[in-house]
Amino acid sequence: MTTSYEALVAEMERISTVIQKFPENLQGKVFDIMVKSYLGEQGYGYEAAATEEPETETVQHISVVDSNRVQSIKKRPIRRNKDSYSMVKDLDLLGKSGVEPFRDYLERYEVNSNIKFNTVAVYYLKNVLHIPDVTIDHIYTCYKNGERKVPGNLRQSITDTSSSKYGYINMSDNHITLSVLGENLVEFELKQEA
Repeated sequence: MTTSYEALVAEMERISTVIQKFPENLQGKVFDIMVKSYLGEQGYGYEAAATEEPETETVQHISVVDSNRVQSIKKRPIRRNKDSYSMVKDLDLLGKSGVEPFRDYLERYEVNSNIKFNTVAVYYLKNVLHIPDVTIDHIYTCYKNGERKVPGNLRQSITDTSSSKYGYINMSDNHITLSVLGENLVEFELKQEA
């Protein structure tokens, strides 16, 4: 491949423009790939930084689409939730003790998010079943009994419900209580079917 000095300078200017679009920690690799692509494998004496220790980044692959555009394909590691929960066996959600079954109670409300479900579940556990210490396992049992998909990270879902954005419940260690905002949500704001 014969490359004139002027063509090389023009290409290097284009490469530098493209490189600016990438995060700083990727710019060196993008440069190496683009120059290698432009000059060919022999690189006219240019030795890519491939001999260096590879960085442990979340980027798995960078590919050159053409000399004007570089496409980066990022693959973030998937964080799996390793928490496990158990059903509370003695929790009467079926109404055997004469209280309204949880599923029937749930149907009275328009529960279209996990935030609202968590709040209604805590309200039911506290005010209908009179459970003094509600835990994540209690809410997990409600998800299972209510035939609702358990969030991938139930603890985070409950934390979100207790966050300053919503504030419907309070969570301290593993003990969950209902806030006034949560009571108001269930009693007044969620659409009830009568």
